[in-house]
Amino acid sequence: MEEIIQLNSGAKLSPHFTLGELTKSSSHPEIYNIPSHEAIANLKQVCVWLEELRKRYNQPIIINSGYRSLQLNRAIGGVATSNHLTGCAVDIRVDGLEQLIVYAAILLDISRDWQQDFDELLIEKNRHGAMWLHFAVRPSGNRRKVLFINA
Repeated sequence: MEEIIQLNSGAKLSPHFTLGELTKSSSHPEIYNIPSHEAIANLKQVCVWLEELRKRYNQPIIINSGYRSLQLNRAIGGVATSNHLTGCAVDIRVDGLEQLIVYAAILLDISRDWQQDFDELLIEKNRHGAMWLHFAVRPSGNRRKVLFINA
């Protein structure tokens, strides 16, 4: 299958994060994955948190997954109510459990320091042993859901 070229993939959502890196899909590059203006606004809000995480960790943050179209979400087996569908969530790549815990702790500190809630802070591990940090912030109605998910 041929990869779809995403328009404006170089557009900056924040100083260190682009639309392209928050909409790319390595597993399904053939699927149309262009967010709405509302989803882009949500991605920008998530990037505010990511920029602060990057600043406090003092190293680049790598995103595995950000916005997902309905088709992409279905193709990867995402849940129907995923925050990725609205651009409110990212999955952050980690180099191991220690880095994952540090990222989670920093995001909890940011929430406390800013006196703002997030929606989800999920430590995830799949059956192959891969780990990542899922982080979501909604425009409103944030639940401050913190979980370890071992799928």
